[in-house]
Amino acid sequence: MRNRLILLAIFAAFTIHAQISEGGLPPSLQPEYQSFLQGKMPAMLALPVLDVANALAEDSHAPGQNRFAAPITADVSLENAGAWHTLPNGDRVWLCALRSLGALGLTLIFDEFRLPAGAKCFAYGANGQVLGAYTAQSCLSSGKFLIGVLKGDIAYLELFEPAAVQGQSKISTNRIDVAYDANAFSGAEDFGESLPCNVNINCPAGDNWQVQKRGVARILMVFSNGEGWCSGTLIANTSNSFEPNFLTAHHCQLIGNNPDFGLWRFDFDYESANCSNPATEPVSRSVLGSERLSYRTETDFMLLKLNPIPLNYEIYFNGWNRSGAITEVTPNSAYIHHPFGDIKKISLDTQACIIHPGQLAWGGIFGTSPANSHWKSITDIGVFQPGSSGSPLLDPSKRIVGQLHGGSTAVGDMCTVTGVYFGRFNISWDQGNAPESRLKEWLDPTNTGAVTQNGYPRPAVPGYSISGNIKTHWDVPMEGIRVDIGGSTSGFVLTDSLGNYTFNNVPAGGNYNIKPLHDVNDLNGVTTYDLVLISKHILSLEPLNSPWKMLAADVNQTSSITTFDIVEGRKVILGINAGFNANNSWRFLPAYTIFNNPNNPFSGGIPPDNININNLQANYNTADFKGIKVGDVNNSAVGN
Repeated sequence: MRNRLILLAIFAAFTIHAQISEGGLPPSLQPEYQSFLQGKMPAMLALPVLDVANALAEDSHAPGQNRFAAPITADVSLENAGAWHTLPNGDRVWLCALRSLGALGLTLIFDEFRLPAGAKCFAYGANGQVLGAYTAQSCLSSGKFLIGVLKGDIAYLELFEPAAVQGQSKISTNRIDVAYDANAFSGAEDFGESLPCNVNINCPAGDNWQVQKRGVARILMVFSNGEGWCSGTLIANTSNSFEPNFLTAHHCQLIGNNPDFGLWRFDFDYESANCSNPATEPVSRSVLGSERLSYRTETDFMLLKLNPIPLNYEIYFNGWNRSGAITEVTPNSAYIHHPFGDIKKISLDTQACIIHPGQLAWGGIFGTSPANSHWKSITDIGVFQPGSSGSPLLDPSKRIVGQLHGGSTAVGDMCTVTGVYFGRFNISWDQGNAPESRLKEWLDPTNTGAVTQNGYPRPAVPGYSISGNIKTHWDVPMEGIRVDIGGSTSGFVLTDSLGNYTFNNVPAGGNYNIKPLHDVNDLNGVTTYDLVLISKHILSLEPLNSPWKMLAADVNQTSSITTFDIVEGRKVILGINAGFNANNSWRFLPAYTIFNNPNNPFSGGIPPDNININNLQANYNTADFKGIKVGDVNNSAVGN
């Protein structure tokens, strides 16, 4: 059976999966805002149209790069595009619509993306696809960011900005990438794109590799001229520390021009829950951003350092074996990978891998690998494909001995492997002439001279408590108030007789939103005397003496006090309305709230009605709130 030409196991597809986000819907798609924002989306901003013929011609002169998307210039920011709309409570929403006619997909690359606490950014397409919410915790210290891919030629951007942080968001994009090759990008995600002869990691073939799989991630790589997929793994060091060092293939950085490692994304846990291919795409846990530590052409390795990995990710640092004495890897080696950017797969060789004695000519910019620099495997179970590059070759002791470079399959049969080649880890260890071209200094930082290193998990994420107290703004404890927790976990508790509440065993490293809710007995504490006091305030005869009372007087929640509030209150007193139409019976603000202008708490916007806790690392016991009984301006409410 004749062999096909050796193929690099790379893929320059143009597609993006979910990034770290809080989920949810943009305000314009939420029922409470739809009526206000309906029809407010500004006219489409026409972006440049990509010269597809020219892009294809460029590709023909750069064999092996496999570019499927090309950038267009863009100048889109909060200052020069879209439109702002102020909501009744003082918060505001920025809406923007973009279109590059004929694009198969759009990726938005931001040169500045900074969000204050409470702000949320969404992107969505014309087909109902929504990405986000991106928040302050999604942002990178560099200020750069990436959102995509949005299928089709239209992208909508929506930014929610609380009144308390008005003007603090900074968003601008100077580049948008356009998918243009219909043969390479069909408008669908790469989920399910790999050959059916690939084997899911949670099939029986992967039973013995369930620990090691937690170190393997899919890489979405960003270049000045497109994106691509590769695979790789977190790798242990002799200090048994948790430096996020990540091993992949050198040639991954060659498939496009000018790799932007700061925007490379690493997707952990992107896998089926069982042996079957799922009907819907699983959600991965992603890390955005990295830096390159070292690489070497001869053995095709590259070592990256990822940005900090959230503590609630269950990750594993795979061990290694750098013994130069071995001439073959004994039977039952494995490699774990993401072919075509698809969900995690495993391939097994039930025979021994051998050192390949000859050179390997990869062609074009990928050059030639020296003799004896690679392991050769003939896979028995599973296969490799573009996107598998960089996946770790694990020996029967479950230690890394190489990373995938490329290989060949039988003519007409992509599922029959005739040879797959892995750069040898022991040569990568110390045969470079500087730390930037070898692994030794990074993986043995104290120079122990260890030949092998076992893998290890990061310690189990501890759980912490989030607790607080809720009282009326006149200092009476509130019992039976529901307090919701959202974000990285969800649920609710009720306050006790002293107004105390606690969420126990909240996972460390997560981002959480704490918010009380109470909407019963609107008439409690509301009498005609309150209406008289509100009227005197409006007429400046007897102004209310507390910003909390002024908020209580804002019955219709318009961030102002008018005769309409009196009308709303009277309708409830007379039984015309069962409750306040535009307000809950109680409002809550964090106890630490300070009003910029106590004589007018509405100026500058009302502070957020929730407490955000980001990257929880210890018990948080000060999530306290004050309750405001709507319509009750003389503090006469009894109970809740």
